[in-house]
Amino acid sequence: FAGERLSEGWRSVRAIGPGLNNLGNTCFLNSVLQCLTYTAPLAEYLMAHEHSGSCRMGDSCILCRFEAQVTHALAKRSGSAVSPKPIVGRLKLVAKHMRIGRQEDAHEFLRLLVDSFQRSLLHGIDPKIDRRVQETTLVHQIFGGYLQSQVTCSKCDYDSNTFDPLLDISLDIQSGSSLTKALRAFTRPEHLVKANRYKCEKCSKLVDATKQMSVYKLPRILTLQLKRFSIFGGGKINRFVEFPLHLSMKNYVSRNSPEHGPYDYSLYAVLVHAGGTSRSGHYYCFVKSPAGVWYEMNDSMVRQVSENTVLKQTAYLLFYERSA
Repeated sequence: FAGERLSEGWRSVRAIGPGLNNLGNTCFLNSVLQCLTYTAPLAEYLMAHEHSGSCRMGDSCILCRFEAQVTHALAKRSGSAVSPKPIVGRLKLVAKHMRIGRQEDAHEFLRLLVDSFQRSLLHGIDPKIDRRVQETTLVHQIFGGYLQSQVTCSKCDYDSNTFDPLLDISLDIQSGSSLTKALRAFTRPEHLVKANRYKCEKCSKLVDATKQMSVYKLPRILTLQLKRFSIFGGGKINRFVEFPLHLSMKNYVSRNSPEHGPYDYSLYAVLVHAGGTSRSGHYYCFVKSPAGVWYEMNDSMVRQVSENTVLKQTAYLLFYERSA
């Protein structure tokens, strides 16, 4: 898919769309759908009906259903809420283990939903096709980038680089009070010494080394998860983590990256969890409308809010769009 076909921001000013009815613990799904609905390059592409016009999957295509959802939402004045039944009714196509009526983790659902979009886009294409070619779909052109893990030998300065595709970045917030601190911690060099020494390809022996994670290729849409939930105990970090309306990623890009900017991103959606664990409590979100106004989308309720209100939220997922 040619990335140039995607719009930079919204092509026209539209009113905020409707809320989504809760069909029984579906707030995790509603909040994710709302964040994706206000992801401008995705929404603008889907409203042109290019996907449904050429889709080969038929009734089992979740992307076709989401296209219908987005088109309906952005063509309708807010007022009465709509029901996301076409997607809720086919939850099994997104994730076999998810059950209607049971609270699920919004980040996990986001990942599985985007994966189901990817499956729709690759349907009918040889599954043996090169992985790098698979990473050029609409999904990867919008949400995708590459992470680089670089290990540098302390003896000969040889760099060993490993590249992995990213669709979002999960950030540890155990000790950080801001998004900037969490990103710094994510890209902080780690020293491999003693029991963790590294086998250098050039020296052919175990050596002290430095390992650093960085972003090799920046995505058009940057999705950040603040890791609030413990994998083991299921407990939650309720700490407020400061995040900006405008974020520069320049300091987190690999030294050998081909990126030449822009490095600046603007916030357009914030997903929030209220409660004690990822599978209990309540999810809702804040989105920036095509007119540039912020709204709280809390299931069927839609209300205008200030930027200041948004920035005070205890965010779980943050969505940023790259500046043109």
